[in-house]
Amino acid sequence: MKNNLTLAICMYNAEKYIEETLQCIIGQTMQDFYLLIVNDCSTDESARLVENFFKKHPRQYELVNLPENGGLCAGRRYVEDHATTRYLLFVDADDCPYPTLVETLYHKITSDNDLMAVGCHLEYMDSNGQKMKGGIFLGETNKKRFYEKAANEKLIFMQPTAIYDREVALRVGGHNLVGFPDGKPRYQDLCEDLDLWTRMSDLYKEGKAIVVVPEILCRYRKHEQALSSNSLGMMLRMRHVKINLKRRRRNRPELTFIEFCEQLSAEERRKIERKAISA
Repeated sequence: MKNNLTLAICMYNAEKYIEETLQCIIGQTMQDFYLLIVNDCSTDESARLVENFFKKHPRQYELVNLPENGGLCAGRRYVEDHATTRYLLFVDADDCPYPTLVETLYHKITSDNDLMAVGCHLEYMDSNGQKMKGGIFLGETNKKRFYEKAANEKLIFMQPTAIYDREVALRVGGHNLVGFPDGKPRYQDLCEDLDLWTRMSDLYKEGKAIVVVPEILCRYRKHEQALSSNSLGMMLRMRHVKINLKRRRRNRPELTFIEFCEQLSAEERRKIERKAISA
């Protein structure tokens, strides 16, 4: 394999969408990447559909069936720990990349040694694949603006469909699974990418940068039922990420999520709950 890239799909009960996503993957203008599909104990026909798809459309792929369901963050961390390529690109199991996604992002990140992650713009579609208004248009488009944001201790919001340097990500801890309460909700699955991008942003002092290509390169499936229950968890996690950003910059140890929640006063928690209700 000439290109040093793993494209990974973390999959859980995706039988309704996975074939459409895989069709988009084999339609990429750049195909020289290692394809890794992580099945997080799906209870539907997702794994069988993947195997049947590649019988009809032969290409290299690896399907890993995890022994127990761990959630999105655990799946991404598995890929970070087990991939052998320098670069990783995650595609959700229900999203539809446009044909030039891989080529555009790979050429961008390899064109500049300062770049440690590169994202793109996404447009929304509904559960049935119909176009919706809006999309995700986050992130800085040049290094100078990223350096300014990182220096000012801002959270780094960027789309999950992004290519990044696996070695750099692991250097700052990778997708973090430690210090969360057991059971559900799985708080480690909320803002997991925001947490990683923000920790990687500490390396701005070394000239490293995260930028976004201002092109719509993927359709993002926005499920109607997902607009609901995790507002409080998301608010807590964003606050957690922000506090740890400030602590790192002052050479103080990070708080686990459990420690962060334990040190919140009743009034602080009520304020966060009110914001979650408003959101």
